[in-house]
This record gives sequence, structure tokens and C-alpha cells, in this order.
Amino acid sequence: MHKRNKKKILNILLIPDNEASPKSFRIRYSTLKFLVVATGIVVIALLIGIVTYSQVLQGAMETDQVEQENTRLREQLQKVGQLQNELNLLKKYNEKVRNSLQGYVKFADKPDDQSISPGKLLQANLKKVSIFENVPISPPVVGFVSQEYDWPAHSGIDIVAPAGTPIKAAANGVVVFDGWTYEKGFLVILYHDGEYLTSYWHNARNAVSANQRVKQGDVIAYLGNSGESSSGPHLHFEIWRKGQSINPRNFLSDLTVGE
Repeated sequence: MHKRNKKKILNILLIPDNEASPKSFRIRYSTLKFLVVATGIVVIALLIGIVTYSQVLQGAMETDQVEQENTRLREQLQKVGQLQNELNLLKKYNEKVRNSLQGYVKFADKPDDQSISPGKLLQANLKKVSIFENVPISPPVVGFVSQEYDWPAHSGIDIVAPAGTPIKAAANGVVVFDGWTYEKGFLVILYHDGEYLTSYWHNARNAVSANQRVKQGDVIAYLGNSGESSSGPHLHFEIWRKGQSINPRNFLSDLTVGE
């Protein structure tokens, strides 16, 4: 005997709280199963999409961070290269000043290039350069030397140049004297940190005042022929340290003053 297949149907009755009539729905079990499966598929697809999007977003953020880090590293490498170039220049300058100032400036031991970073090595050399700025190594005027140092008869060197030529400070310092004397004419005396004094005689006129702070290369006077002991336009230049006269050639021999 042939059995008849009956489709199972689910009756759903909705009873509202108010006095409205109840409502009923009929849905086949097969349809309900389809809806449940479809809903599950949609939920799973959404979850997969959210996870995938999160991973993509995280990857994009990591890529951006890597690019920023690469940019920062490139900038640091450029700075290191600049520091290395400056360090090489400082080494050359260091050697030049050592040769011209030997016996007058006590240098610290040379740092081990392999044991410290380029930045720290540059800082150490910059500190040395600040010492050189207070040592009279810059020629006060460019010309030729007409009379050399000959202590005690001649306590400096005479540099001949055109009248009115600017006379410049040989190093950073403070003006301790700005005035005129019968023998020396207009003169300027500078004190430099590190116990050095420099003296500039026979000026046409002075361009600084007492207690004024000057930097290496600043104009302090103009070359002239003032004073009883002057026989023509020139600069008489002296260097003193701890009360002792020093031959300026020891400082200027490697620079541009020449005969």
C-alpha cells in the first residue's frame, strides 16, 4: 500500500497584549530550515568579512609604520653622513691648529673613534674648537711683515698694509684698553679667555670701547701711523700670556700673513 507523504507545517500564533485579534502564520519546516541555513550563511559571511577587513586594515597600518620607520632611518643616516663630513673637517682643522699652536695649548687625549658615536665625537671636537676661538690664531690684518719679533728690543711683529685697512680681533675677547699714548698712538688691548692678551698699536682710530666683548674677526680698529714710535702706516701686533711676551709668528706662521 502506497504511503502518502505529508509535508510538515509549523503553525505560529501571535497574541497581542491589546484586544486585537490573534494572528497566525503557517510555515513549512523545509522553508524554516532554509531560512535558518541562509541566515547562518549570511552571519558567517559577515564574520569572515569583518575579520578579513581587520587584517587588511592592520596590514595597511603596519605598512604605514614601516614606511615611517624607513623615512626616519633615512633621515638619521643623512644626519650621520653630515656629522661624519663635519668631523672630517674638524680633524683637518684640529691638525692645522695643533701644528701652529704646539707648546702653547694643552690638548686632551684624542678620543677613540671606534669607541664613541660620531655625534659624541663631533661634540668633543666642537668643545676644542670653542677653545681655539679664544686663542689668537686669526691674523689681525693681511700684509707683509716689515719687522720680526726680537725680544726684548721688539716685543711684537710689524705688519705693513694700506692706511685705513680694518684691523680684526685675533680671537674672542673683551676690550680692556681703548685709548691713546704718546709712543704707541691709538691702541687697543684685548683679553681672551685662556690668559692671553693681544695688543694692537699705531691705529688711525679705534672702533671699540673698553669692556666691549668682541668675537674673532670683528673689526676693532683701522690701520694707521699714530704714535711717536711709528715711521709709517703699519700694525704693531703683540701677544702676551701670563705676563710673558710670545712671538706672534708661533700663532700666525701657518696663516696668511707673509713677507
